[in-house]
Amino acid sequence: MSFHCKLRRTQRSKRHGTTLVEFAFVFPIIILFFLFTFEIGRVLMLQHTADTAAYEAARSAMVPGATANDAITIATELVQSADLKQVNVEVIPADITEDTGLITVRVDVPIAGNSWVTPQIFFPNATVSSEVTLMCERSPLIRLTALPALKAKKTQMNNNSGL
Repeated sequence: MSFHCKLRRTQRSKRHGTTLVEFAFVFPIIILFFLFTFEIGRVLMLQHTADTAAYEAARSAMVPGATANDAITIATELVQSADLKQVNVEVIPADITEDTGLITVRVDVPIAGNSWVTPQIFFPNATVSSEVTLMCERSPLIRLTALPALKAKKTQMNNNSGL
């Protein structure tokens, strides 16, 4: 029996550092996996915030009497509530009038300035963008002519009404 116990101890001592070596190989891979998971989550949050800001800004600019500055203010407040930095908000057209048919709001968020863990490794120089185009709430004729297929009909109606 004593021989059997010695043999068992000898086998254990041969594999004494195996666990440490395996841990040394696997641990960095696991850490990179978790960092990448956090970064993907953050990028998805940036995308959702940009989508929401662009939509809410376009909704605020589509009502009669609204200005492009109103839309920029709404979008900026939304992205600041999420603590995002270096955000670019663009409203097209810059001057919203009663004849404006469509309003487009674009929100660009750079990932590098708004990342938690390692933006330079996973997403260097990447930008999350969201663009929303909505029809303005104007008179029915202006709303109809905002549709691209109906542009020719507006011209035809204007020519016929002048005769």
